[in-house]
Amino acid sequence: MRDHVLLGTGITERSRTSAHKGYPVPTKMFIKEDDLKLNDWQFSQRKYLPWEAKLKLTETRIKEWYENWNGDVYVSYSGGLDSTVLLDLVRKCVGDDVPAVFSNTGLEFPEIVRFARQAKGEYAEIHPVDKTGKRITFRQVVDMYGFPLVSKETALKIQKLRHGNLSDRYRNYLLNGDERGKFGVLADKWKFLLSEPFDTSEKCCHIMKKNPFKKYAKKTGRKPYIGVTQDEGFMRAHQYAHTGCNVYDGNTIKSQPLGFWTRQDVLRYVVENDLPICSVYGDIKQTPCGEYYTTGEQRTGCMFCGFGAHLESYPNRFQRMSETHPKHYEICMNLKNNGVSYKDALLECGVEVETWRRAGQMEITDFPEVMP
Repeated sequence: MRDHVLLGTGITERSRTSAHKGYPVPTKMFIKEDDLKLNDWQFSQRKYLPWEAKLKLTETRIKEWYENWNGDVYVSYSGGLDSTVLLDLVRKCVGDDVPAVFSNTGLEFPEIVRFARQAKGEYAEIHPVDKTGKRITFRQVVDMYGFPLVSKETALKIQKLRHGNLSDRYRNYLLNGDERGKFGVLADKWKFLLSEPFDTSEKCCHIMKKNPFKKYAKKTGRKPYIGVTQDEGFMRAHQYAHTGCNVYDGNTIKSQPLGFWTRQDVLRYVVENDLPICSVYGDIKQTPCGEYYTTGEQRTGCMFCGFGAHLESYPNRFQRMSETHPKHYEICMNLKNNGVSYKDALLECGVEVETWRRAGQMEITDFPEVMP
């Protein structure tokens, strides 16, 4: 039997041919080892290339993508660290005529929006809209589909089990697994979400971010550069290994020239090129061992996103938001689905949403005499 690389949740390709029998059909969940464009040693080798070689390879892929599409390309620009580095590289390699396209969902840090609008060269701003062209808000998405809780994979399973038209076999597989194993089974820890009065959903990312870019690409005919790095998770790392930097065909045509970069690579590039970054990240400093880190936010996706928040230590993203952006925090906590607030839903998932000070408790900073 062939070895498989697990991408997340699901079962093997056998399900592709057995769908009519009630088997699950998560064809995106596994990649066969011999189908990988880069196997493990090749991916590791690329990931740990010398700095100069890594830069050279990235620049080569950027130029190849530009030339292949005769310049009809764009940078999917978020104003974050990764896409800021990508935009700078694209500008240096192929010029300022490539549009930096920013999707203003209304969920970004206000500092990010201001920073993105200062992008060098051609710039375009898009928004999530419905079929009539009217702006879609996160409040509407939450009200209709539910809260983004735990992770995209878990939220998708919960959405399917609660509202999907599933066969008995597939439903049982998602809940309990079967003779083939338990890959893709909903963790017992989160099964309580199946009976909560509020819904859990992964749809916000598609509606608020992915769909606007799809519409832009369809309207303009341009193909995207995307600033995805290998540190953004196991699934993305192995998707990169499957496709390499430039994907010229298939359902998702894209260039991801930073796909083998680490976060340390990104921060090093910023420092060595004296590249301006958004103020929300704070400063970039180094540990005594030479490792770079930011003193502010570590990631700057959607402010209200709950995916992964249960894994964060104190203060988590919502606790920081309560101190740094109190107005946004109040709006976020009071969002509702089926009459339940986002605050209560997060608490049900074990995500604390208030700092000790906000909750009326003392912190060590209240005692400067014992501070180091």
